[in-house]
Amino acid sequence: MSERAHSLAQRSLARRLWRPLPAREWLVGVALAFVLPAIAAALITNLGALDRLPAVPFFLAVVVATSVGRLSAGLIATIVSGVLIVVYELPGVGGTLSLDDVVAVFVFATLSCVISYTLALKDAASDEAARVRSEIESLATTLAAERNTMRQVLEQMPNGVIVADETGSIIVRNGHARDLLAPGEPDRSTGATDDGTSWIARRPDGSRYRPHEYPLDRSLRTGEVVIGERIAIERHDGGVMTLEVDSAPIRATVGDAIVGAVTVFKDITDRIETHARLARSTRRLQQIQAVTDATLSGLGFDDLAERLLRTLRGILETDSATLLLLDRSGTELVEHSTVGVETGGASVTIPVGEGIAGKIASTVATLVADDVRTYEAVRHWLTDEMRSLMGVPLVYRGAVKGVIHVATRQPRSFTAEDVEVLELAASRIASALERASLSDARSAMAQALQRSLMPATLPEIEGVELAALYRPFSPNDEIGGDFYGVFPHGDGSWGIVVGDVSGKGPGAAAVMGLAAHTLPALGRYESRPSAVLKALNEALLRAERVSAERFCTVCEMRVLPGPDGLRVTLCLAGHPQPYLLRADGRVEHVGVAGTILGSFEGPSLHDVVVDLHTGDALIAYTDGLIERRELGLEAGERRLTQLLATHAGRSAGQIVEGIERLLLDESPLDDDVALVVVRQR
Repeated sequence: MSERAHSLAQRSLARRLWRPLPAREWLVGVALAFVLPAIAAALITNLGALDRLPAVPFFLAVVVATSVGRLSAGLIATIVSGVLIVVYELPGVGGTLSLDDVVAVFVFATLSCVISYTLALKDAASDEAARVRSEIESLATTLAAERNTMRQVLEQMPNGVIVADETGSIIVRNGHARDLLAPGEPDRSTGATDDGTSWIARRPDGSRYRPHEYPLDRSLRTGEVVIGERIAIERHDGGVMTLEVDSAPIRATVGDAIVGAVTVFKDITDRIETHARLARSTRRLQQIQAVTDATLSGLGFDDLAERLLRTLRGILETDSATLLLLDRSGTELVEHSTVGVETGGASVTIPVGEGIAGKIASTVATLVADDVRTYEAVRHWLTDEMRSLMGVPLVYRGAVKGVIHVATRQPRSFTAEDVEVLELAASRIASALERASLSDARSAMAQALQRSLMPATLPEIEGVELAALYRPFSPNDEIGGDFYGVFPHGDGSWGIVVGDVSGKGPGAAAVMGLAAHTLPALGRYESRPSAVLKALNEALLRAERVSAERFCTVCEMRVLPGPDGLRVTLCLAGHPQPYLLRADGRVEHVGVAGTILGSFEGPSLHDVVVDLHTGDALIAYTDGLIERRELGLEAGERRLTQLLATHAGRSAGQIVEGIERLLLDESPLDDDVALVVVRQR
């Protein structure tokens, strides 16, 4: 026993030796301490038989008192006995005590105290032993209950649990651990299980665990704490599962010695498979989204077809993607475009039913060829360069519109998921290409109609340079309302007009057509631009095909060449002020703002005369040139002013080219743009 444990035991016995007795026991003991010595004295006095052993009754009195009242009663009995011995056995009053009498009394007192202490200590030790036995029994009961609780907790845990001692011997293993690693634990050197079968543990990279590399062994040997280590278990029955393992050392209460280790592990095979399925589903959704984004891009037919093929080639990780469309006769497929491979010349036609694409179109069925060389192909690059192919028909509203196929240079087995993605993509591609084709046709018709309302070429005017620009913006393939025109008046002057009709579509086209045809006719009878615009306003108000929501802004100019320069009389009806670019680089606005046309009776219109000299230019435009969402009106005007200042002295054509290159090509339009530049040579 250690010194500390011995000291604790002594203090425990001392507390027992001096602990207070119940009051009744203590009072009885004290009473006996007084009564028994008196009885002993009486016996000695009256019975001569005890003369030779006079101390014996007193010793018995001390023993009995101590047994009942413990040490305190024994000491009282010793004192009382000593007094009675002196009184009854030693010389009486007046006598003298000899040294032998004093020694005898001292010896009696000493022996009585030793006897009393010994008896009290024995009783205290018995009580302490009884208490310790009771505590041990209580602790044993508690420990058994806790072990039972722990065993039930371990058995109910959804994870496998293994506890090993410092030697590596397994001392605890719950049912889930047995189930997961059944039919036995591996031998750490060979991996053999208890019944002679075996399983192999591998890391995620495929490498096999060597002896003493398991998490439990590492925790025992080095104290390593392992969290979330994944181990692939190849079981003897051919099954494979993945465990996620946590392991930690168990250390001694005193000191830092490792006395064991605990490992907790769970089967995450289903979770990994679920994550893999989720990843595949997410990837598929991303692939579908990529195709959908391409179909919603608003591109023209050709651009959309190429973008879709490139997107599909990237999604399926193939070397080529080809689109073939059915011709008008419905009997031949025309190779529209191919990406990823040089096809070696112009596109060819493939009769329906012939070759790979023709077979897909005729059967209206998906074709998957692990080895395309076993098929007869019209396009020889397929069999010469490619090894595996997958193709599907493009079907729109029940009718075959074409074929799309992808191919790889290396042998590949296309999965059902690949086929599903291609078929879904083909469905979207078919409808998208149909929309794009219709959109291209509508856009071409709208542009043709709008351009028919503007001059095909600009006239030659002596001493004058003319240049014009029209840039349509029509996201919905609707005709816009911007226009310009140049026409003679018959008196040597020329009319130049730039206008903008609100909105788009047939209504805007009606107002634009009316204005574009009315202005030249009115200019023959009215000399002032303001009078021409007032007459146009009346015509618009009377026109039945012009709705009340439509209005028109116009810049009307009357240009008269002369020996001293070019005189321009202009009038603005709600239109942006033209810019006057002087030959020396000065830029300024000209004209007075007026009322829009087609909405109000009696518009306010003002004529302004501007003289152009050699090198001067007048630039009239519609608001689409300066109004951009990302800039704002003021920034757009400032940008145009700065640009014009750098084009002083340049020809009218060069000014238009500079505006088109620097202002229109660098950012997308928000509206149509019409522009006319008039310059004095």
